[in-house]
Amino acid sequence: MLNKIIFLVFRNKYRYSSLANFGKSKRYGNVLLISLGGRFKVFIGKILYYLKLGKFISIDGDPFFENNKTSINLWFGGSSFKITKKYKGFSNNYVNINNPVIYKEKKIFQIYPIIKRQSQINRNPSIIFMGGIFFQPNNEKFISSKFLDDNNQNLLANFELIDQKNFWSVISSQDERTKFENYRICKTYIREKIIIEIYKNFKKNVFFYGEDYKNTGIQFIKPVFKLNKIKKIYKGNICIDTGSITGSISLHPRSIQIIESGGLLLQAKQEDSFKVWGDLSDDIISNNIEKLLSDIDQYFSNVNRSNEVLNKLFNKFQDSKEKINLLLNSIF
Repeated sequence: MLNKIIFLVFRNKYRYSSLANFGKSKRYGNVLLISLGGRFKVFIGKILYYLKLGKFISIDGDPFFENNKTSINLWFGGSSFKITKKYKGFSNNYVNINNPVIYKEKKIFQIYPIIKRQSQINRNPSIIFMGGIFFQPNNEKFISSKFLDDNNQNLLANFELIDQKNFWSVISSQDERTKFENYRICKTYIREKIIIEIYKNFKKNVFFYGEDYKNTGIQFIKPVFKLNKIKKIYKGNICIDTGSITGSISLHPRSIQIIESGGLLLQAKQEDSFKVWGDLSDDIISNNIEKLLSDIDQYFSNVNRSNEVLNKLFNKFQDSKEKINLLLNSIF
């Protein structure tokens, strides 16, 4: 029986893309989630909040809802470091990225893929990556390019190395903000080197979408932001996810987009990989560059094997609506 209405309120329409299917109005058991995204609909959400009609989820604090009994503020695509300073003291802040090195998040709003239909691998699949390669910050507080290059082999031999506190113990003491920025630099460096290795080995079959601020020599296609186009690109292809640069979590916007689009997800190991994927870990998770390249080669040349894993992914998330229902009821 429907007995709860929750309004998902956000000003910027581009969030529809990162929210994926969760950004659409939908029923989750006893909960009706109504999406109010965009400059016009956000005002409707603010009016309903003022009138105390329903429960509310704000995205990125725009608008910010203070009432912790009727609303939460979900800071999307980041950890607690993304919360605006003036709002940090509120108890109804949630994030969707965890960073095990900096701070173990207590309030994670975990979205799950909502798959509408089963997909199959394309007859001639492409290898797809979406994301950016950024400049190395020029600041003496941050780790240097030399440090990264000296640790290149270790980082590519163990993707989860930077999620281990022992790795950071060799670096001089840092405040949390500096350590967070250094984490982002390391994660981006690993992403860059992974993409370069994939490009070397599968040059004729790769399509990389994003911005290459470091001029790695790889040809990137202009980034895509419209969700329908993103889904067409991922569908039936081998899709690489190196993880969020802000933390270590398996189900984040990019991996969810890939799964919902019917893409075959191949992911660098995250802190919660085994907890999330279980028996699927051997099929789609790599903790080093050799395993990742081997998996790409295997799925690229074996359609039946690729479809077998796509079927496992489809079955894995058949209970996503139930999980989201439990999450929403636990909060409200």
